Amino acid sequence: MRDSASDFAAEPDANAVRECLERVVSSPGFAPAPRLVGFLRFIVEETIAGRRDSVKETTVAVHVFGRSSDFDSRFDSVVRAQGTQLRRRLREYYANAGSGDAVVIEVPPGSYVPVFRRRTEDAAKAAPARRRRWWIPAISAGALILAGLAAWWLIPGWRGQTPSLAVLPFMNLDEGPGSEHIGEGFVEDLTTDLAGLPGLRVAARTSAFQFRGKSGDVRGIGRALGAGAVLEGSVRTDGGKVHITAQLIDARSGYHLWSNRYELDLARVWEVEAEIRGAVAHALGVDRAPAAQTRATRHVPPPEALDAYWRGRYIRADWQRFPESLSWFERAVKLDPLFAGAWAALASVHSARAFQAVGRVDQEAAQAREAAAKALKLDDTLAEAHAALAQIAYAYDHDWATSERRFHRALEMNPNDADVRRNYALGLTSQARFDEATAQLKLAQQADPLTFLSSNILAVTLFCARRYDEAMREAQRHLRMDPDYLLARFTLGNCKAAKGDLAAAISEYRKVLEHMRAVEVLGRLGNAQARAGRPAEARATLAELESIERKEKTAGVALARVYTGLGEKRQAIEWLGTAAGDHLTDVAFIGVDPAFDPLRQEPDFQALCARLNVPRHP
Repeated sequence: MRDSASDFAAEPDANAVRECLERVVSSPGFAPAPRLVGFLRFIVEETIAGRRDSVKETTVAVHVFGRSSDFDSRFDSVVRAQGTQLRRRLREYYANAGSGDAVVIEVPPGSYVPVFRRRTEDAAKAAPARRRRWWIPAISAGALILAGLAAWWLIPGWRGQTPSLAVLPFMNLDEGPGSEHIGEGFVEDLTTDLAGLPGLRVAARTSAFQFRGKSGDVRGIGRALGAGAVLEGSVRTDGGKVHITAQLIDARSGYHLWSNRYELDLARVWEVEAEIRGAVAHALGVDRAPAAQTRATRHVPPPEALDAYWRGRYIRADWQRFPESLSWFERAVKLDPLFAGAWAALASVHSARAFQAVGRVDQEAAQAREAAAKALKLDDTLAEAHAALAQIAYAYDHDWATSERRFHRALEMNPNDADVRRNYALGLTSQARFDEATAQLKLAQQADPLTFLSSNILAVTLFCARRYDEAMREAQRHLRMDPDYLLARFTLGNCKAAKGDLAAAISEYRKVLEHMRAVEVLGRLGNAQARAGRPAEARATLAELESIERKEKTAGVALARVYTGLGEKRQAIEWLGTAAGDHLTDVAFIGVDPAFDPLRQEPDFQALCARLNVPRHP
């Protein structure tokens, strides 16, 4: 709960702030996130030292995130993205572990200069009582709300009809930092293997890992994740040895179903995965064949390659850092060219980079195809490699038939993969197959109930289906849970623009642009400005996009949106053709984007849609 103004006394002194800072950064929500810890320490110490004016996006980028002095926030959103995470985790800390702290550290939206406030003695004493009324063990308030949202999606009777499992993050028992990737990599591999067992539903990593560093009632965790059983354990490294404990617990009764401990060389860690997989299958009554048998006899990479692969996985789990994982996967395949999983991960990163126009799109797509082909030659059951090729096929090649075959193959190998289902839903949306996209998102939400991801894509699908009121309700639900969630605010602006409330849409876009100068947001803003009878403002936005296009070659679709708003259809279609030549992902969605409705009767637009294999009308 938020404290009222009367709960605070005078501003605390520097020592009190530093004591509070140490409690915050050692809490479960911050300790596993060194980048956020460094961010918070820097802005707090700079402010205490009287250098408030230096706490800006550029200085944070340089001193905390290692960016160069020519950092340009228009093309690098690391500080804004991490700032959103920082504010969210501070709110979670003060709602739970820090509810009784005498000092509160806040980072107001739109600024990186922290505010320090001291609670009154009465408020500090009352805070734990408020916490007891609202806290449920092991589940944060945000997770509970999201779990409630997930319930709306669930197919009636799903829980209890199919064996279901959540693999929690294994506790890292090493004393110092630097080995977290081993335990998390092991658990991610184990989760993927278990997800391939026929007849077993496995909670997605993104939801299960929200319980990292938390202890509590396993029954509550099982309810939150929709899992009938929970697998948990610990990992400790000692020289070349790895010590692993694992235990399987019935999430309904709390009773142990199975447990074991292992001590072995890192090179033999696959044996532990195979044994745990078999024990889980036996305990839950599911069939181990055929995927599990294939995995049990797979190639075993050397420890150095495995370590690099797990480091890449650990970094890639933070979506803001995923491009950084590339070098680790490249190192893994260089150390072991027969490491199929590393080739698949490399393909996935290159595919995502192409999809998001990070680097040269043509080169990223080519490298994704090459890496995926090598992965599948070694092991054609790798869902990740099939999914990478599926994404390239529809977003780069505009070959929807091939894309859909690849998505089906990926889901055949791992029907629990929420990321694949979300990507498939985006592809279905681009083809105006909205009901099928929604069905895939419901299945993704079952597997991954504690994230915004599926619901956010649902809002996009509803927007493209012209179901604006429903899309706005999804976006508003997100914003009630997290006022800083920019994607939801962007979707809200898009819906308002489509409904003709242009002034409100422009306001929403400007709020988003305060935090990130994304080309897509600028394109929507320029379109709304033009339609609102503000051509001078639209031309100014157009000029900014043209500057970005000259440098980055990523603004073609955004420019087309502005020209469409201005009524200059020929220029709009020409820019769409340029964007198609540059293989920008947004081109795959022109058949369903409401912004391009004024172009749908134009023969050249219809011809372009036919060439790109996208619908002419949604």
